[in-house]
Formats: sequence, structure tokens, C-alpha cells
Amino acid sequence: MTASSTEQQQATDNIPTLEAVRYERSRRDPAYFIRQFVRIEDRDQPGSVIPFDLWPAQEETLETFQAEDRVIALKARQLGLTWLALAYAAHLLVFEPGRSVAAISQTEDDAKELVRRLKFILRHLPDWMIAEKRQDRQGKSWSGGVLEVEIEHPDPADRRRSLEPSKFHGHTSSPDAARSFTENLVILDEWAFHPRAEEIWTAAYPTINRPGGGGQIIGLSTGRIGTFFESVWQEAQAGDNNFHPVFLPWTADPRRDREWYEQTKADLRDYRAEYPATPEEAFTVGEGAFFEVWDPDIHLQFGREWYPPASWRIVRSYDGGYRRACCKWYAISPDGWAVCYREYYPAGVVDPDQADEIRRLSKDPDGCPEQIAYTVADTSCWAKNQDTGQSTAEIFAKRGVPLNKQADKAREQGWRRLVQWLRPWQEPEKKGGGHKAMLMFTKACTVSRRTYPSLEQAASNSDDIKSGQEDHAGDCDRYFVMSRPVPEEDEETKQERRERRKKRTRARVSSVTGY
Repeated sequence: MTASSTEQQQATDNIPTLEAVRYERSRRDPAYFIRQFVRIEDRDQPGSVIPFDLWPAQEETLETFQAEDRVIALKARQLGLTWLALAYAAHLLVFEPGRSVAAISQTEDDAKELVRRLKFILRHLPDWMIAEKRQDRQGKSWSGGVLEVEIEHPDPADRRRSLEPSKFHGHTSSPDAARSFTENLVILDEWAFHPRAEEIWTAAYPTINRPGGGGQIIGLSTGRIGTFFESVWQEAQAGDNNFHPVFLPWTADPRRDREWYEQTKADLRDYRAEYPATPEEAFTVGEGAFFEVWDPDIHLQFGREWYPPASWRIVRSYDGGYRRACCKWYAISPDGWAVCYREYYPAGVVDPDQADEIRRLSKDPDGCPEQIAYTVADTSCWAKNQDTGQSTAEIFAKRGVPLNKQADKAREQGWRRLVQWLRPWQEPEKKGGGHKAMLMFTKACTVSRRTYPSLEQAASNSDDIKSGQEDHAGDCDRYFVMSRPVPEEDEETKQERRERRKKRTRARVSSVTGY
């Protein structure tokens, strides 16, 4: 038997046999501990104490807490994730001596509320497990003020002595506070709403970044565009940082059904941001959104592997740059509507390498080069570089990626036309009767899925988008729709058009003059 297991055995010596078994199982299994012993408040009945009966989504999130050192959780409103994080922290503090947990909140009142909730959990645990501190208490006990809680752990070898206590601290979102502790666990509650969030992260990270591990960070929040939380989330999804992303949609609460959701939509203008069904919806603008017509159910009807039929015309659009560029591929149906089915979104990549990658990507599923009708590009691509004397268009042409059309950059007209292409319409019943748009996307278009819901109107001009936003994907689409894309014509249509042209240009004989 190891020293650790010996201590655990001694710790339960004074607990009746059944409770000793339940204690040991609780120590080993946080989900069992929470289901069996943690009590929370019922939001619908203030003051009501109810068991924390984990929903499947909550249990999966708890498993992630146990498995990952860096967790970022994006969630819909009112899914009990703050209670879950506090129950997870309580498990750590109750069963492990010498542990320290910090919870950082937006305001001091929020920090006090987290401490109050933790004390609520501890107060309703069974006495044989832990109890509020008093003079005659022989086992584990807890005590606390408005911003901290301390848990005393009796020494298993000598019950008159105590091991190092475990502590929970509530902090406001201040970089100075973040520098003042060294923690085993840091909980960032409603992280997207923390002022100076990046400074706090910079200060807090070294407190858990110890050699050999031992520190954990859990960031929880609803979505908010343009925040440090959003950038961490996007990087986590792309695999560009060490955070493990977790998303809980509005459906994570099994009590919410379609009827509830439809009523919420009717009552709340910003329902997508508050009760998102996808991560993209979590970062929607709501009021002030430029593309109010954007609807994932309509614009993202095609799967990631969708590829256009042979009869469809293919066009590319390119928005150049070194710090960030974007290239998109569109398939135009015989009926004239289009699907954007591929994106390339490089950052910090020079023109020759971008051209090579665009040429490599421009292949069908069999590996054959695609027949590109034309590529429309930002007019800046024809400006010569002062250092090399070459333009992006020249470099691309030499590498087999000709830029054929200069984009029409009339912004207001372009955005209006793009909105028209995105505006939903309903197909006739004989064609299925579903909703479509002139421009739709496959689910592989992750940049479009992410950025369209977040683009805001300019404050001084509702026909333009606010400057400084991540609009490269939108610019590509604007260039595309302004290039007047048309479907590929079949031979019969081409012949009819040639006949009509002949009739318009055929010499006519006057009935009066005879010539």
C-alpha cells in the first residue's frame, strides 16, 4: 500500500463503514460526488435546494475538466456551467490538502457571488464528509469570509494536528490580483466580459505554468465578439493554442425544446448570441449586424465534402495581402445561384507561396486541375512592389494562377449586391419548396461561417461595414458578386444565342428602295 493510499485509509478510519465507502468513491469519481452530494440553488425557486443532477452535456464537460489542463468553454445562457466549475473546485479542495483555487470575475460583487455559491455547496455536504468549522469538530471543516474559503484537513497520523489547508479565493478582473497568487486551478468566469482580459491572462498564466504541470485554467463564458475570449476560442478551434474547446448549445438543457426556442426567438432580438446553436452564432452581433439576413440553416446547407457537378462553372475570388489574404472558390449552378465550396486564408505568407498553394488546391476530388473560368482580385494586386518591381498579378501569372479581372470596389453597391445574393428565397414546391439563397456555402468554409455573423454596420453609414473588422472573406464574396458571374451555357443555349445574334446583325432590304 502506497503512502498516499495509507493516508486515505487513515482519513476514513473514523467514518462509519458505509460512509467510508461513499467517501472513497467520491474522492475517486467527481461525477459521483456531484450527483450524490452536491446541492445547488433552483433558479426558478429562489432559496430552494436541489440535487445537482448532471445533464449529459454537463457530464461530458466535467470529463473534459478532469482530462485537460487548459479548457475554454463557450456556452449558451443558463446552463449551470459556473455551478459545475465550482463543484469541480469543491471536489479538489475537499479531498486534496494544500490546494489553492482562484476564481476571477468581472466585478467584486460577482467574485463575492462565486464565494457564496462555493460555501452553499460546502454547507450542504454531509457532516461526515465536511462541516462548517466549530470547536468540537474532529473531522474536516471549512470556514470563510466574503472573498475566501479555507478548508482544514486533519493530519491522518495525528488528528490533533492539521495538514496544509486548501483555499479558495474570489478576485476581480485585475492584473495586479492575478499576479498575487500561485494556484492549482484558476476559474475565469464569464471571461468574455472581463475588462483588460489579455493583461489578466498574461499575469495569471505564469501562476499555473509550472514545470511538470500542476496548474489548470478553466475559462467559461457566453460569446462576445471582438474580445480576447473570442480570439482564444478561435485559436483553440484552429489548434493554434493549448486550450481544449468545449461548446454547449442551447439544447444542452434537455428541458428546452423547439417550442421553447421558437418562443425565445420571438421575444429576443439577439437570441442567437444568447442561446446559440453553433459556435458561430455565439459571436453574432445582434442589433447592428450588417448581414441580418445571415442564417446558418439556409446558407450552410452543404456538407464539408460537397463538390460541384461537372456542368457547373467555377470562379475564384482573391483578396491579397501578406499579413492576411483570402481566396475563395465558387461553383455557379446552371440556374445562376452559387456555392462557395473552398477557402484559403493564409497569414504571413508571401505571394509566391500563396500562388503555389492556390494552384495546389484548385483540383477536383480525382486530383485533376479545375477549369477556372476566371479569377477576380483586388485592384491592389496590379500595383508593383517597390522592392521587387513585380506585382502580385505578375507573380501569380508566372506560377500558373492568372488573375483575370480587377474587382469592382464600389463598397456600398458591392455590399448591397452581396446582401441581395444572401437574401433567402423559397423554391417552388416542384423543386422541393426549401429555402435557398443565391450565394450559399459548404460547412468547410469556416472563415465565412465565423465572420459573417460578427460584421457590424458602420456607425455613420448603414450601407457600409465598420472599418477594422475581419472582412477579408466578405470582400472576396463582394468581388465575386460584383464580377457579374453567370452560369455555364450548354451547347443548345449557346447555339440559340448565336442564332439570335445573327438575326440582329443580318442586313435588311427596304421594301421602298429595294436595297
